Amino acid sequence: MNKLALLILFISCLSYGQEIDYSNTYSDFENGKNYFMFGDNVAFRAAPDTASKAIDVLHIGSEIKILEKSEQTVLYNGIASNYYKVNYNGKVGYVLGGLISLGKKEKGTSKYFYTYGKKDDSYYIIIRHLNETLDINEVTSALSTQTFSLEIYDNKGIENIGNIIFVNYLAEACGVEGGGIYFFESHGVMKKVFTISQISDAGVYWFHEELIFPNDTDGVQGKIVYKKEYGTYQDEATNWVEVNTVSRELQWKAGEIIPKLNTEE
Repeated sequence: MNKLALLILFISCLSYGQEIDYSNTYSDFENGKNYFMFGDNVAFRAAPDTASKAIDVLHIGSEIKILEKSEQTVLYNGIASNYYKVNYNGKVGYVLGGLISLGKKEKGTSKYFYTYGKKDDSYYIIIRHLNETLDINEVTSALSTQTFSLEIYDNKGIENIGNIIFVNYLAEACGVEGGGIYFFESHGVMKKVFTISQISDAGVYWFHEELIFPNDTDGVQGKIVYKKEYGTYQDEATNWVEVNTVSRELQWKAGEIIPKLNTEE
């Protein structure tokens, strides 16, 4: 990898080096660790079986402690989901793994819980927003990679929205998608509004999209700045690099980002 490629990688690490908890579709819940329920009105069962007695009912956000994973599974959201033996308020019982949130995020009076499902050979994320009146709003979206984090921000200076939800992909190797999905929370409803792509092949090319919001560094009041950069390495010995850049100011209006962009152009 040439010096410029290393520099770009280093800058990327600085930009995203904050404490971000990544989740993926191939890891288990950890024994002895506390999690929160993603499902609402979930039967807390005496045994890992849908026919077993319900000893309690768990609501979304209920905190549980994982004790161990059971061998019993149920197909849920397209995935063979294991039951987990858990402790809830001193009671020991079983809940299905697909009904346990991968994490919990909070911003203001809003709480967010998330998990994933699978359709055919593709994974998708499911996000639930719980507001101060305990209303639940849900949104789903296809995932471009199996490792991601959920990040919650305030409105970053955009009027008429609540929080910004960002599904941030982890590019674990060259050629792997490292962009993400933006959702805006508007009038209590989460809406998918933009997808960015960030991908590179060391020593060959890189492609980087980003959104810059009004309160961000270099932000523009009342605008969402879209930036795209595409670069190719022509000759490593002489650090010959060719870069094309695009920058455009967008707006949030009538419940959408306008103008609509064909980001592949």
